[in-house]
This record gives sequence, C-alpha cells and structure tokens, in this order.
Amino acid sequence: MQPSFSNSFTTFLVIILGFTPSLLASSMPSTRARDTYYAAEPDSAIRLCLERMNEVLLTKDVPTVMGIFDRGDDIILIGSDSGEICIGRQQVENFFKMIVSMPFVFSFDWDHVVINHRESTAWVFVDGKMVHTSPSGKISKVPYRIAAVMVKVDAEWKWKMFSGSIPRGE
Repeated sequence: MQPSFSNSFTTFLVIILGFTPSLLASSMPSTRARDTYYAAEPDSAIRLCLERMNEVLLTKDVPTVMGIFDRGDDIILIGSDSGEICIGRQQVENFFKMIVSMPFVFSFDWDHVVINHRESTAWVFVDGKMVHTSPSGKISKVPYRIAAVMVKVDAEWKWKMFSGSIPRGE
C-alpha cells in the first residue's frame, strides 16, 4: 500500500512546523539576553537597594527615607492597610512622616527575593516579613509580600513603586 499524498503532506507539515519556531528564534535578535535574573544575590545593586530601605527606615528621618525613591513626582506607594495608597512624591512623603512617627522601627526580612531587570528598569518580588522593633528591643514579625519597580538613576537604583500586602489564609 502506497502512502497517500495527504499523509505525506501532513508529515511534511509536521516536520516543517516543528523546525520553524527554532529557525525563527535563531534568526531574530534576542531580547532575553538583556534580561537579568537574580534570586537573592546579596551583592547585586538592586538587592542592595532593598537593603537600603531598612537602613533609611532606621534613621526615622523622612528626607533620608525619600532619598531612596526616584526624584520624579510619579512615584507610588501602596501599603497593606486600607487607605495606604500614595500617588506622587508629596503623598509618599506624608506616608513616611506617619511611619517614622510610630513608637517602633519598621523594617523587612527579605526571605525570598526574585529580581528581574532590563536595562534601567527592575521589577522585584519579595516574600518575607514586616518587622516592628520597639524601643525596648521587642520584635514582632508579620508575613509580608512586596512587589516593586525600581529604576536606575545615574548609577544608582531607586524605588519607583512599592506595593505591600499581608498574605491571608495560606
């Protein structure tokens, strides 16, 4: 029994279509080559920008805290409590005035960090803990997640958007 034209043609299509994606991919410039992925690399500049958040919160000085954010007026901070939506430099600054006036120091444990970036923009996911340290040294921790966007300004990474949430019911 001879193979029919339709079976031969189908086989031909399967072979051609099977190779086409790899042929196209090899002939197109790769944008993935410019992407960089870090998983909790402590020495990456973006990871150090995360760590800087804890350092500036410890100072309880609003201008110092605001120094880690992009200089533009289009920064955004979304906290985990109702009403904590701050759009623009002035609202973010007002939020940090409230935060540093608290009778404890805010900080974060960066337990699991995923960082991706392309050129001068980074997007970050953190699954960690929000930490409150009282003047007496008592520490309380709450599970906390952060999604963030950072931008490179000159040679330094700055926060552009911070979105925090407290996971419930996991």
